[in-house]
Amino acid sequence: MVKKTNGKLDETTIGASCPLGPPDWRYRCKQCKHVFLMPAPKGPSEEKNRKCTKCGSAEIERIDLVTSEVCPPGG
Repeated sequence: MVKKTNGKLDETTIGASCPLGPPDWRYRCKQCKHVFLMPAPKGPSEEKNRKCTKCGSAEIERIDLVTSEVCPPGG
């Protein structure tokens, strides 16, 4: 459970129990240039198997991490 202290999130309560789940990664396809979001991978092998959601190409690059204000990176 996430608690607020003085209007701010208490970092000791954020982690695996984040109510919104893991953050998303933003990817760009090198073939069709489509930009899309996917949940953060659980490991390197899961990320290797990712493909563009539009054209199916495996040639994708990770652009950045998309977090919510409630769940910081790693949350």
